[in-house]
Order: sequence, then C-alpha cells, then structure tokens
Amino acid sequence: MSRLDRLIAGLIGASALVLLVFGIWPQLDLRVAGYFYQDAQFPVDHNALILRLRYLVWDATLVLPLIALGLLVITGVWRRKLVLEARGWGFVLALFLLGPGLLVNAILKQYWGRARPYDVVEFGGQAQFTPAYQIADQCATNCSFVSGEGSGVMALAISLWMILWVLRHRLPRVLFWAGQGGTLLVLGFVGWQRVAAGGHFLSDVLLSWLFVALVAAVLARFMRPLAAPRR
Repeated sequence: MSRLDRLIAGLIGASALVLLVFGIWPQLDLRVAGYFYQDAQFPVDHNALILRLRYLVWDATLVLPLIALGLLVITGVWRRKLVLEARGWGFVLALFLLGPGLLVNAILKQYWGRARPYDVVEFGGQAQFTPAYQIADQCATNCSFVSGEGSGVMALAISLWMILWVLRHRLPRVLFWAGQGGTLLVLGFVGWQRVAAGGHFLSDVLLSWLFVALVAAVLARFMRPLAAPRR
C-alpha cells in the first residue's frame, strides 16, 4: 500500500470516527456552540474586525482557483513551469471544483437539511437540532452540513502547503515555516469563526476539513500534481 493509499484510508477512518463520536454524543455540538452564545446572540458574528478577516480569507478561496485556471492555461500551452507544472495547477483547480464546489456546496449543503446553530430552538431559532449523520428537513438550502467556508479554507491550505513545499529550497527556512504555520493559523481561525459566530456546528467544520482533505488525497493519487512531466 502506497503512502497516499494509507492517507486515504486514514482520512476515511477519521471521518467515520468523527461521525461516530458526534452520533453517540450529539449534544457535543450544542455544548460547544453554547460556549459562544451570550445575551441571546452570538457576539462574534457582530465583531467588525473578525468579519473583515473572515471575508478576506473568503475572497482568497475564490481568487486562488481563478489564478490556478489562468496558470493552468499558460503552463499547458507554453509548457513552462510557473512554481507548479500544469498538472499541479490542474490539481488545485480540480480540488476547489470537486471539494468545496461539487461535494460540499452543490450536494451536502443543498440536500442534507441540517439547520445552522443560530436557527435551532436552543439558540433562539425555530428549527430542530439534528445530529451530523442525520439527513433532515430543517433547512431548505445552503444548510449547515458541512461548512462551505471550512471546505474552502482547507482547499486553500492544501494548495498553499503544496506551493510552499515546491519552493522550500528557494525560501529561507524561517519563511518556509512561517508560511506553513500561518496557513495553519488561517485554517484554525476560519473554523473557530464559523462555530463562534453560530454559522456551523463543530462537526460541520471538522467534517468539511476531512472531506476536502480526502478529495485532495484521491486527486493526488491519480493526478500526481508534483510529479515531473514526461518530455
């Protein structure tokens, strides 16, 4: 079994474990969300600075796949490497399209029907809370399961980690590790903000990360984004 095959198996196992834990103890989602619910609201959702940072990251998740598309065309036509080879930029584009685009936003968020925290009865809404594993009818569209922004920032993080890995011998070591750590901080910030603002339950965020990481691992298994092209 190859390293990627082991990674795929591990991510499937981790996703199953998260679903199991939040299935056995669904109140964990309500308890975590309750930590951020004060005075009949989620105060983080009204913090201007946090919202500004949230939208900045959101914009980055929209811009990067467009950049990847442009660089895919350039590297594919002119056969020139621009940080990544054409297959690398193709991987980035496919990751965003198949992960956050198709799996998360077009399928799960549209058809799972899980209400967001600020919409459930426990936090002043009218919808019923449902566990992560349960397909429900408490939300009609753009629902809580799983986090769209969580999936987008995971695709962003994976893409940036791959780019930094390619540039690791050209960058000073401190910049390389600062980039890796900064990307991890951005990932954590978005996950925290979505839960603290009442936009998603913790299970929504964790599973959005795992699902997109799984899509990335499967794509890497077949696309080999860092492999040198045949001449």
